This record gives sequence, C-alpha cells and structure tokens, in this order.
Amino acid sequence: MIVLTIALLLTLIALGFNQPLLWLVAAGIAYFLIRRHDRAAVKGGMSGARSGGAGAGGGMSTPASYRDYRIRRSRQERWDRRYRRTHPSAQQRRK
Repeated sequence: MIVLTIALLLTLIALGFNQPLLWLVAAGIAYFLIRRHDRAAVKGGMSGARSGGAGAGGGMSTPASYRDYRIRRSRQERWDRRYRRTHPSAQQRRK
C-alpha cells in the first residue's frame, strides 16, 4: 500500500508541472500519509502487545501516565493468565 501511495505521489508531482493543482493534491496525500505514520508510531506500543508478543515490553513506549501503565499491566496480566490456562504444558516445562 505504501508503495502505491508513493508511486501516486510521484505521478502527481510529475504531472503537476502542467497543473499546479495536482501538486496541492500530492501535498495533501503526503500530509495524511505522514500524519498516519506518526499516529501509528504513537500507538505502536499497544499494537505490539495485542499482536501476541510475549516479551517484557521490548520496544514498547513508556506510558504517558500511571493510568496508562496500570491499563497496560492489567492487560498483560490477563494475557499471562489466559496463556497459562490454555497452555498448561508450558508451565510444567518451566518448573
């Protein structure tokens, strides 16, 4: 998807030499693409936790507040309990 968007931007810029309105369209697409990328970077910590990462927070951003910390920690604890319940053989190997 990102490759198609960049190709579209380059095409609009190339065609924009005849019509400056196309440059404005390309600038708008670039703005929304960059904004979406920034938003994804901010939410990256939570999406990594949902994707099944079993790490201890590797690569996750620090929470902005204590409330965010508690929410993230409670989600991790629920995930751990669910994992222990659905994978009892993993617990026996650790002991």
